[in-house]
Amino acid sequence: MFNKRNFRILAFGLTLYFFITNIVIGNYVLNAGTWGGGLKFLTNWNLLLNFIIAGCALQNERDSKFTSYYFLLPGSMVLNVLVFLLYWIIKLLGGFGSAPGGWTMIHVLKDYYMHFGTSVFLFAEVMLFSKAFTNWKKELPVFGGIFIAYIIWLEFFLQLRNNTPCGTVSCGFPYPFLNDLDYVGRLIFYGIVLALGIVSWVGCKKLVKGPGHSLL
Repeated sequence: MFNKRNFRILAFGLTLYFFITNIVIGNYVLNAGTWGGGLKFLTNWNLLLNFIIAGCALQNERDSKFTSYYFLLPGSMVLNVLVFLLYWIIKLLGGFGSAPGGWTMIHVLKDYYMHFGTSVFLFAEVMLFSKAFTNWKKELPVFGGIFIAYIIWLEFFLQLRNNTPCGTVSCGFPYPFLNDLDYVGRLIFYGIVLALGIVSWVGCKKLVKGPGHSLL
């Protein structure tokens, strides 16, 4: 019988597999064999957070009073939405460069899991079994911290330590289209992402709490 416990075991097993292959080993469909490994990509930051939450949810099965991870849930929901929107929109617009050749059905399924499937599990956990959007003073800094940390990671670590890929302006950013933008263009892009994040925060809260609640 597929119950809450089995759902959480499955969710944890999948995130554990991708945590090992994408982050520990450093494999990724875009070839992460340079400085930063799999953590070059926001997708894997998202997977890491989903892995932590899945592990905490499994611990909640053993101890129902273990709910201290709830403050992570709103920021994780927003990050999942952003990864989904950014990946598929940018991919549709060709911002990731030419598609890698030799993909098998396994590669396609992994791609769909990383950019859609893991979010389904996270949203199901929040909507069915956990509680989110209960204390914005603890919850909102999670999203803000991830947003700022990843930009710092891009600008002051990855770009300075990698020579590929290259674009018309710079080299080293893991996403090819960023190498075609100057610092003003990147600031505009980051601003657009932040705006999407704020809209996603409001949307996720309305989904969880209902339309009658405040924006925060």
